[in-house]
Amino acid sequence: MKTLSIFLLVIGLLLFSCTTSEPVVQPDPVPETVDTPPESAPEEDIQEEPDVVEEAVSEESDQFEVSQEVYEQTFEEIEALIQELSDVISRNQYDKWLTYLSTDYIKTYNSQEQLDLINEYPQLKDNGVVLKNLKDYFSWVVVPSRSRAVLGDIVFVGETEVIAYSSFEGKRAKLYELEQLDGEWKITVW
Repeated sequence: MKTLSIFLLVIGLLLFSCTTSEPVVQPDPVPETVDTPPESAPEEDIQEEPDVVEEAVSEESDQFEVSQEVYEQTFEEIEALIQELSDVISRNQYDKWLTYLSTDYIKTYNSQEQLDLINEYPQLKDNGVVLKNLKDYFSWVVVPSRSRAVLGDIVFVGETEVIAYSSFEGKRAKLYELEQLDGEWKITVW
């Protein structure tokens, strides 16, 4: 039962972290993993969390046209990045994870206003979890929801901006918003 509660908590946080800075509430039967495992629960207890949040925005209006060659090269780069990130996250390497983040992402998810919004998720409240900083967000939201992420597709939304998707239960789900900054792909927020 505790594992189910943790799973539901993680799903709720994942929904929030992948879309906007406003909380997104999903129905209880299929809550998306949103970065929150209880400290007392070992990592092994967290089973099959969804890797991503379903994308609700119409892709057609957001897509940026690129050549097949650019798409394939970028896909390979992003796929390698996500494999690295999954390893870093599954090893709970907070300091290394920070190196994959844009300044905007760090500011957004380290702000008390954003953390207060995430703290309102029932899954966190039910487990007595209160996020106080970015490290808490990493431990309780990112680790349970992104440690086994697998890239399925990318969509260009700008010349240096990409949304990375995975697939969950037959639906396309957003993994990350990424931006190429100084020649490196970074997790960002728009």
